[in-house]
Amino acid sequence: MVFQAVGKLLGYRKQGKSLKDRNRERRGAMDEERLCLDPRFTSARVLDTDLLMLVALPKGVNADEWLASNVLSFYNHVILLYDCVSEFCTNSSCPTMKAWNSTFQWMDEKGRRRKCSAPQYADFAASVAHKLLSSEDLFPTKENRDFSLTFRPAMQKILRLLFHLLVHIYSSHFRVVLGLELHPHLNTLYLHLLLFCAEFRLLEVAEMAVSEELTTALLQAGRRSSGMS
Repeated sequence: MVFQAVGKLLGYRKQGKSLKDRNRERRGAMDEERLCLDPRFTSARVLDTDLLMLVALPKGVNADEWLASNVLSFYNHVILLYDCVSEFCTNSSCPTMKAWNSTFQWMDEKGRRRKCSAPQYADFAASVAHKLLSSEDLFPTKENRDFSLTFRPAMQKILRLLFHLLVHIYSSHFRVVLGLELHPHLNTLYLHLLLFCAEFRLLEVAEMAVSEELTTALLQAGRRSSGMS
């Protein structure tokens, strides 16, 4: 409603857009996609800690328990961050779930792919992740129960969905993130999740290649801010 009101005040009419207006919109979308690579923002973090130390398996801790606790934490933080920008992620503003040149299609339980808007994808992702995280079969809470063979694939699925949400935020809503001054949180969360996935081989290299330029920029900015060459 806010955007509609502003549009009317400015005399905006979708049907009457000129070629110049459409070109300006395209340039604006391209600028939005590249904004997260701006050196002014890539060094922002919420903590000055070596993330590699945070992802490493602590001595004496069961690997599956470490994986479970971290995935649950990632889920809570990513969903909370997406909620902060969800007002601006609509069926009209984000008709497809995309990040830069990549488009993500939803795959249902029967393996059927379907195109959907970004907010629809986010709803599906949150629901599926919550269902998996709430499963007693995957997350045993009783003593003397081992993690099942399906546990790790399920965690990989959750992390893949969370990764898609993060890269969509970067490519389509980073300006909103800046306005809310949440970019240090986003940068830290993104790097933490990616380094965790790399440490335990939870995402394929090809999947993470979607945001390779962003990852490189964030890592280089981190080295510069810490005084490393």
